[in-house]
Amino acid sequence: MGLSAPSTGKAGGASPLIKGKEHCTSIMIKLFVFDLGNVILPFDNRQIAEKLYARSEAKALCSSADIFRYLFDLCSGAVNPYEEGLSSSLEFFLDVRDRYKLALDFEEFKDIWNNIFQDNLEVNEIIVYLKAKGIPLFLLSNTNELHFTHVIARYPIIHLMDEWILSFEVGAKKPKRRIYDAIFEKLDVKKDEVFYIDDTEEYVEYARSMGIRGLVFRETADLWKAIEVNRL
Repeated sequence: MGLSAPSTGKAGGASPLIKGKEHCTSIMIKLFVFDLGNVILPFDNRQIAEKLYARSEAKALCSSADIFRYLFDLCSGAVNPYEEGLSSSLEFFLDVRDRYKLALDFEEFKDIWNNIFQDNLEVNEIIVYLKAKGIPLFLLSNTNELHFTHVIARYPIIHLMDEWILSFEVGAKKPKRRIYDAIFEKLDVKKDEVFYIDDTEEYVEYARSMGIRGLVFRETADLWKAIEVNRL
């Protein structure tokens, strides 16, 4: 079988996060689809809010928590339309700058906005393993132009992916069906032949509702177990 998966170092059966069809080995997985943030690249948006607050000339009128909520609230955050391609990067910057009276230029904003990621070397190892097996790999991410431009320049692991499905290009964020449908526009594969990995349970559950197999990512041992169960 070529490469072998390293030991997870844990005793016992399959992870409780691997549900339902993930135990079935009669249907071969023909495509792995990875989320980006907090799967391939851990990150923390809170440092953005803290650094922007430090550059604000309206500190008496806001806090770093206010900035974080304005930008990243899951329902109403200003980042949502930006990550669906409804505004340019410069327009997004100008909105945030003017709202919080930020004493910085666009290049300084980009440094604050982008420098939040780090490598997950254990997940990198899994991606390299699957790539060596010849299994197609897709990236499916809620992201924006600034972040992704930074990521592809700094993190070579992203270039092992066969396709990038990005919310700001598709015009839809997870869990909207449009972004999941893009998987099947790029590859002729059945839904139950796709294995989707994301750290957000809501997004995995939506994929499962479509018939896609999925894993809520918590640690790499869970993903190795799913690979072993499916004899990859």
